Amino acid sequence: MKHMYLQSKPVDAARKEWLDAFAKADLGAECIPVVASLGRILAHAVYAVHSSPHYAAAAMDGFAVESRLTVGASPGAQTNLILGEGCVPVDTGDALPAGHDAVVMIENVTIAADGATIGVEQPVAPWQNVRPVGEDIIATEMLLPCRHYMRPVDVGACLAAGVEQVMVFRQARVAIIPTGDEIVPPGSVLQAGDIVEYNSQVVAGQVVQWGALPMIRPIVRDDPGKLRAAVSDAITNCDLVIVIAGSSAGRGDYTARVLGDLGTVMTHGVAMRPGKPVIMAEIDGKPALGLPGYPVSAHLCMDQFVRPLLEHWRGGNTHSNPQEVIARLTRPVVSGLGVEEFFRVRVGLVDGTHVATPLNRGAGVVTSLVRADGQCVIPASSEGVPAGGMVSVRLTRDRNEVEQSLVAIGSHDPALDVLNDMMRRERAGFFSSSHVGSMGGIIALRRGECHLAGIHLLETDAGIYNVPFVRRYFAGREMVLLRLADRWQGFIVRPDFELDVGWHSLSKLRFVNRQKGSGTRLLLDHHLTQYGIDPGSITGYQREETTHLSVACAVLAGEADVGLGVRSVADTMGLRFIPLCLEQYDLLMDRRTMADPRMETLVGFIRSAEFSHRLETLGGYSTEHTGRIVWEGSDD
Repeated sequence: MKHMYLQSKPVDAARKEWLDAFAKADLGAECIPVVASLGRILAHAVYAVHSSPHYAAAAMDGFAVESRLTVGASPGAQTNLILGEGCVPVDTGDALPAGHDAVVMIENVTIAADGATIGVEQPVAPWQNVRPVGEDIIATEMLLPCRHYMRPVDVGACLAAGVEQVMVFRQARVAIIPTGDEIVPPGSVLQAGDIVEYNSQVVAGQVVQWGALPMIRPIVRDDPGKLRAAVSDAITNCDLVIVIAGSSAGRGDYTARVLGDLGTVMTHGVAMRPGKPVIMAEIDGKPALGLPGYPVSAHLCMDQFVRPLLEHWRGGNTHSNPQEVIARLTRPVVSGLGVEEFFRVRVGLVDGTHVATPLNRGAGVVTSLVRADGQCVIPASSEGVPAGGMVSVRLTRDRNEVEQSLVAIGSHDPALDVLNDMMRRERAGFFSSSHVGSMGGIIALRRGECHLAGIHLLETDAGIYNVPFVRRYFAGREMVLLRLADRWQGFIVRPDFELDVGWHSLSKLRFVNRQKGSGTRLLLDHHLTQYGIDPGSITGYQREETTHLSVACAVLAGEADVGLGVRSVADTMGLRFIPLCLEQYDLLMDRRTMADPRMETLVGFIRSAEFSHRLETLGGYSTEHTGRIVWEGSDD
């Protein structure tokens, strides 16, 4: 057998050959309890089993009331309510009593001396100071995507959502074999020439940091037969074998010979210092590595060759120490003087500038921690940061992942979650989406705060989707509209709801609305105008939710009789759907964004048969035009 001995192969070439040979090995997946999943990588996406909170809860200490009874209350003309008759004392977290739809804070009431009545000094709107069902987590929503690194907040979110077990990639088993006549175990009585063997503990620590299971074997003396036996046993029971020392050209250096006798030496020697005499080999289809004995050399070789291999095996994610970036805020954040306030943000890199989109700031919203890329602080001396202001962000996610993400801001659709999961599963990049409505997406894209925006805006006069708005807001810019899907919008009601549901019956029902600027809200207001319906006559018109899932959740929980949303969320949550129109949901971007390799990858997924199949499985989509460029140009 010919041994490759002390080459000077370029580091990049050696690493590529090593990873090409072994990184795609399938170690399989295992199902483990969520409470044991910290630091593991998800092999499958996780979906919420139930909503959190699963009941409408008081968000303040005070009194649960029927909001209509407080209309007209003021400090000079308070409204008196009788306890037990539309007024019930509650503490923060208590379930909202049936028939009550708001909470008056304790500091805004006066209690009669006999304790039988209270005086309300200011009115409350429906659902004010109430945490609605699903405020944090909505049953059936994708909580975490495939290949997600499990952090403490993720464990908490899973438990809050009723998820008790998750599928994770199996941890690699790494055998570590220290060698040499001169090394002795820690705690030995040292003689001249003895060296305490600690390299194996350092290597094992690195293995643990990178998500694998180290198995330190007994010290092997400088005997090729004994080393051969130790490596043969280890390769049978482990996924990777690491031999420490004996990799150079000394009289007792047998590692290259033994690895070559048992398999094939791919590399012996790379162009790096320290660490040149590293050995990379293949034995029975598994990788084996010979490390130099010098600890600094061994440490560097581990970082260059073992770390990327183990990260591929664990799911392709990295988890580095937190870093800070300076980012431009996409929306204003207001804070009260005298308090130091922390808020979470999603971060992306758009045209060389970091942009940060604030997430829900509620103290009970654990998903804002799960979805956050970083955290910002508003000093006690500041009243907040305006949109466009610069903030320092302490990253909680790997910086490379954050900066390589395609940033989408705009209308919500479950299809975006599907795309994110597909890209993460295939290690094809990262896709970050924030839901602020179609008009919010257009404004963010115009200000250079995202790469693309999801929109579904109907120009009612012309009966055309999206194009008129692009012409209006992007005059002189080369833009592209890419069809994600055609989707059904309609009324969402409970399966057992017996009353007729239609435009003219909305004034008799409890409604849950979408936020101003969303395509769904514009569609609603168009039909109300068309049918001559006063929005003020609709109970719940002022209650706004930011996603279709939130609307469906409010209906499912009985907080509303009807909402307007897409069929896919109705089907997913087991609700009845009354179709109204098939609308066009497009992704809007600059023409130059289409040439971005990340966008080319995303478009490939959008045009794939799997994406269409997953949308059809969700229900309520037509994929006939999915992936097509439906409009491009400019309005000069």
